[in-house]
Amino acid sequence: MAERGHEIFGIDRRKAILTGVAALVLAVAAVFGIGQVTSLHHVVRALGRGDHAWFPVCLAGALLAYAGYVGAYRDVARFDGGPVLGVWMTLRIVVIGFGAVLIGSSAGTLGIDYWALHRAGEPRHSAVRRVLAVSTLQWFVLAILACFAAAATVAGPWHAPRAMEVAWLVVVPLCVLLAAWVSSPRRSDRLTSLPTDEVRLERNARTWARWLWHGGRAVLSDSIGGVAIVRHLLRRPFAHPAALLGFPLYWAGDVLILYAALRAFGVHPHPVPLVLAYATGFVITALPLPAGGSGGVEAGLTFALNSVGIALAPALLGTLVYRAFTLWLPIAPAVALLPQVRTLDRELPNVPRTSPTA
Repeated sequence: MAERGHEIFGIDRRKAILTGVAALVLAVAAVFGIGQVTSLHHVVRALGRGDHAWFPVCLAGALLAYAGYVGAYRDVARFDGGPVLGVWMTLRIVVIGFGAVLIGSSAGTLGIDYWALHRAGEPRHSAVRRVLAVSTLQWFVLAILACFAAAATVAGPWHAPRAMEVAWLVVVPLCVLLAAWVSSPRRSDRLTSLPTDEVRLERNARTWARWLWHGGRAVLSDSIGGVAIVRHLLRRPFAHPAALLGFPLYWAGDVLILYAALRAFGVHPHPVPLVLAYATGFVITALPLPAGGSGGVEAGLTFALNSVGIALAPALLGTLVYRAFTLWLPIAPAVALLPQVRTLDRELPNVPRTSPTA
């Protein structure tokens, strides 16, 4: 039964093992690299003072993050005539997607989200736009939180690097203005239109430029289409409350994991600089790094926490615990649910749909 799931998602056991080993190696390299800066003796001493009572709080944060993502994904999926995915169905999709990187799936989290929507009857470009809307909404909420945190550190008593504060205070409003401009009703219909003629890539080099032009237009159209969906959701908050509340819950759960992980090693971080450092470190996860960003994320988040006043040793240990709950823990439920892929493949085409909005 699991073989069908492996076929759908391109899951390769050998790739999964290699990815897992690479992730461990990169994480260990990051630990030793940071240990050269802070001294591994300080890390070991902080580890010995660790309070494991905070680890259940980390687990609660992980569950809250799952719940938020499930709610947001379901609401974006059913928007404007989309498929109505059940809670159990969505949970299976999300759990498998969260563990996709380290179970050897070539699809990745967004690819699995796309597969589910497309299998549920969404046309290819519509499914892409909904997935991009989920990602856009996810990052929009984090960016707004980081912008407010940066403003609070500027006006308040907390310490943060000036460049970090200015970056969030400048970049976020510019991105919001640009998104509002491209998704306005006056422009969105034109900018989201797709080429009507199909261009195939052939051996003749003269077709390449035209193929790239059409492909680029399609990517741009779908990206703006995803932003336009987010605009519609924001304009009708009571019609899709889970879409707008889901990602605040998701980020609250994820930050709670990091907060509890730091408390386990004697750090009492204030939420404002913690959110700012967390968002800055989390930007690294948007980069196409191998093995789930292992090593790079650990280093980036550790030094971001250190920049707001948290000592390197507990910052490193807190980051490692955070990554244990967000990178390594999702593997077990994802593997356990792999046999459900065949069931999903059979159930998704039969889900009901909402009525399109006028």
